[in-house]
Amino acid sequence: MSSDANLRFIKDYVTCHGTAPTHTTTYSRGTFPEDVPWDFDTWRDQFRIKILEIAEDDMVFDMTGIDVALANAFRRILLAEVPTMAIEKVFVHNNTGVLRDELVAQRLGMIPIKADPSRFEWPDMDAKNADERANLVPLENQVLKFRLKVKCRKNTSGGVDNDPINGKVLSNQLEWVPVGNQAEEFACDQPAPVHSDILIARLRPGQEIDMEMHCHKGNNSGDRGHAKWSPVATAWYRLLPRIDILSDVLDDEADRLVRCCPMSCFDIEDFGGHRKAIVSDKVRDCTLCRECIREPEMGKKLRLARKKDHFIFSVESTGIVPPADLFKQSVKVLREKAVKMLDLLEQLEGELAVQAMDDDNDDIES
Repeated sequence: MSSDANLRFIKDYVTCHGTAPTHTTTYSRGTFPEDVPWDFDTWRDQFRIKILEIAEDDMVFDMTGIDVALANAFRRILLAEVPTMAIEKVFVHNNTGVLRDELVAQRLGMIPIKADPSRFEWPDMDAKNADERANLVPLENQVLKFRLKVKCRKNTSGGVDNDPINGKVLSNQLEWVPVGNQAEEFACDQPAPVHSDILIARLRPGQEIDMEMHCHKGNNSGDRGHAKWSPVATAWYRLLPRIDILSDVLDDEADRLVRCCPMSCFDIEDFGGHRKAIVSDKVRDCTLCRECIREPEMGKKLRLARKKDHFIFSVESTGIVPPADLFKQSVKVLREKAVKMLDLLEQLEGELAVQAMDDDNDDIES
C-alpha cells in the first residue's frame, strides 16, 4: 500500500490489532491540505440512512457519512431526552401485602404506559402538587389517572395445588380512570400498560392492594429525570467492520482460520489447487473478538478495522413509541438544541457588540 493510500486508510478506519484499537481520532473533511474543504451541500448529498431491519419494537439501520459526535448525540437523546408518559405519583389507600409501599410504587413507576406523549403537556406546578383529592379536570392535558384495587381470595374450587385468586398482581389489573374528556379523546386508543403480564406483587388470601396513580409527561434528563421515562430499552451503535487478508492463507492454515471465527466471517475457495481463505459475506457480523489474529503469524496476514463514519445503529423501543418515530423525534430534539444554541450565540454577539461600543465611548471620554 502506498503512503497516500495508507494515510487515507488511517483517516477513514480504526485499526483493531493487538490489545487496543489505534488511529481512533476522527478527522472532518478539510482537516488536511489535500482534502476538499467541508461544504454543507456535499455533506448532505453524501449522508445516508438505510433501514436494514424494522419490527414493532426494534429497528436496525446504517447511518453513513456522519461524524461520531452527531451519532452519539442521537444515541444520548434517544436514551434520555425523548419524552414519554410514566407513573409519577402513587397514593396508597391500603397495602397489606409483604412488599412495602415504596417498593410497590417503584415497580409501578417502571411499567411502560402506552400513551402518546405528544397529546399531553409537560406538568405544571398544579399537576405536580395534585393529590388523590384534587380536581384533575383542569389538568386533563397533563395527567393520566390509574387505579389498582386487588384483593386475594382463597381458591375454593378444590385441589391441593390450586393457586389463590389474585395471588399474582399483574400490570393488566391497572385500571385507567378517564379525567375530563379523556374518555372521548382516547376512545380508540385507551392508555394502558404496554405489557399485560408484568408482575407487580404477590398476595396471599386476605391481603389486598388499593392504590391510585398519576402519570406525568417526562424524560430521563434534568433534575427530575428518571429511567422510567426512557422510551428505549437500549439504543446503541457499532462501527462497520472490515477484514483485509494481506497475504494468502492456504490449506490447513485456512481451515484453522475458518474454524476459529465464531461469527463465520471467513470462507474457503479453491485457487490453483489449494484451499484459500477469503472474507465471507458475513463480515458485518464481526465482533472483533480477535480470535483470528491470536496466532502471531496470522496477525501478520490479517488486518481488522472499522469504518469511522459508518454506524450500524440499533434501537429497541419499550413499546410506547415505534422505533422509527423515536428516531424522528430525536432528530427534532437535536434540531431544537441547535436553534437554541444559535439564538444564544446571536444574543452573546449582541452583548459583546454593546460592550465594545461602551468601551470605545469610555476611551473617547478619557
